[in-house]
Amino acid sequence: MDRPIENIQGPIRTQESSELVSDIERHIEDTTKLHQVLENKTHVVATYMEELVDRIGEDVEAHKRDYDAQKADILQQQQQVDEAFKTDLKNTLLQHHITSNSTLSLGPFFRHGDSRLEDSYMPPRLFEVLQKIKIDTENRATENQKSRITSLEQLLTPNDKTNKITIITANAGVGKTSFCKFVAVLWCALHDDQTDTISKFKERFDIPFTSLEDIPYLLYIPMRDIPPICTHSIEEIIFAHLENEIGYQRQDREKLERVFIDERCLVILDGLDEASLSTLNSPMANRKYSIIITCRPWKLADMALPKYMH
Repeated sequence: MDRPIENIQGPIRTQESSELVSDIERHIEDTTKLHQVLENKTHVVATYMEELVDRIGEDVEAHKRDYDAQKADILQQQQQVDEAFKTDLKNTLLQHHITSNSTLSLGPFFRHGDSRLEDSYMPPRLFEVLQKIKIDTENRATENQKSRITSLEQLLTPNDKTNKITIITANAGVGKTSFCKFVAVLWCALHDDQTDTISKFKERFDIPFTSLEDIPYLLYIPMRDIPPICTHSIEEIIFAHLENEIGYQRQDREKLERVFIDERCLVILDGLDEASLSTLNSPMANRKYSIIITCRPWKLADMALPKYMH
């Protein structure tokens, strides 16, 4: 007797289901293995990246240390160069003043012509001229009042710190240039430990002058020697003097600028009336030099000048 057809299909479907389950299980197993491989590789890559980041960080720190060390070495070398330059500048100025600015002309009636300033010079009394506006019912007038200068420091750093310039005026032949040379010789004596010269000037000069000890550099510049193209700028006047009279070169300007920024300096411009200029520019704000200008009274009326003490 033949079996029913539906009974024959049952085992076939059961076999197909088993194979499908096996395939799914294999796929699951393969997927699990692949996931594990990916996890392992991910861990390896992550570990490598962490090590790479650490190595890069170490390299950056090492390069930074090298850079800082090189920078410190360069700065130290620059400082040594600047200190040597400053020492040379001071010694050069001392020698220049002793050679060129330490004598006074006695005139044509004296046999030897010149005399050492320390032997014969008698410093003058100095007064600050203050302008005061007087107002009354009839008119408005300006009158001058004099105040005695009691310390050389008043010429170097006036009470009004915005005044970097002090102007000394007097008629011809009164002794403006002699006073400038006196300040230069006095500066040399204080910085070259010339005790005899210091003692002589202490006897003759009745105001304190030890403030010059705090000024490492002094420039005495006769304005008649400055080329006209330089005269409107105080900085250009200074550089022209240092290059033409002292012997410095144009390539030294950067070092000189650092000196003027870092150190006090007294700049004496002697004989403004002997220069062909109608204006004088203000000194640069970051400079530490004080400026003394001498000129005859009439020149002040013909010039535009920065704020100054008279």
